[in-house]
Amino acid sequence: MSYKPFTLKAALELASPPTWAASIGPVLVAGAAAFTYNDLVPFNLDLRALVAWVLMLLIAVLMQSAVNSLNDYHDFCAGTDTAETILDETDASIVYNSIDPKAALRFGLALLAVAAVCGVVVMLISRWYLLPIGVLGALVVVLYSFGPKPISYLPLGEAVSGLVMGGMITAATYIALTLSFTPLMLVVAVPPFLTIAQIMLTNNTCDIDRDIIAGRQTLAIALGARRARLFAGGLAVFTLLWMGVISFLFWIIALITTAITAILGHGLIRRLAAGPYNTVNRGRMMKTATSWCWLVNVCWAFGLFAAGLIKMVGFA
Repeated sequence: MSYKPFTLKAALELASPPTWAASIGPVLVAGAAAFTYNDLVPFNLDLRALVAWVLMLLIAVLMQSAVNSLNDYHDFCAGTDTAETILDETDASIVYNSIDPKAALRFGLALLAVAAVCGVVVMLISRWYLLPIGVLGALVVVLYSFGPKPISYLPLGEAVSGLVMGGMITAATYIALTLSFTPLMLVVAVPPFLTIAQIMLTNNTCDIDRDIIAGRQTLAIALGARRARLFAGGLAVFTLLWMGVISFLFWIIALITTAITAILGHGLIRRLAAGPYNTVNRGRMMKTATSWCWLVNVCWAFGLFAAGLIKMVGFA
């Protein structure tokens, strides 16, 4: 089979920018939390913190893009991604755009290598213990698509992706910015964790039929189509409830952004709860899940930032 030259267009197709909500959101939330908890005023000539934030943003995007590329490569080589099984062209770049699978593999590994270099720089200008966190994250990225039993083939995909992208990146970014850690970050990181898990759940619920054929044992398959759909709707509602309760307990001003999230996101929640979840409508449902991820994390970050502004004015 002849393949097209590996171009910038091919690289972007593999990196899949529409999915970057899962990587950018946690870094935004961590930056807002650093401002609120640590009096870290954005762009206040703290060059070290600014460089660390930019590098963490780059690392998160690179890791997300690497996951997308390596997963496309694995699924193509395993025979699960074909024109017959994947109707959404944006979900099978190698199949629909004649990308050399070996080039996709090299691209994914190169992204991980660049992320590793950025991670070393962040470690050097912040804290050494960010290195094992980064190594663990990179290991999960590889194991997600490779190994005797890839994580993407197990009911752990939602929890693992949420923990790494939503939890670890949020916490690591906060540490890189402030050179410290607060237990409150454990509750701050929950909305990024849940929305990233929501994206994975949406993906797997749409793909139940073809994943069964491929031998996968995802959470959606374990739950069944109906219960997976109900769980998806419940997960979105629980995210709102978490934001509301935590805002009430710690940052009353954030209740406003929680309410805004509920108002703007009610249509997204209805679609997440109702579907339709299938391969034909996969693109539409993934757009819904990523839009929900953007909305929650941007509003959550803004709510934290607003709390920090009030704190700053109060101490002025």
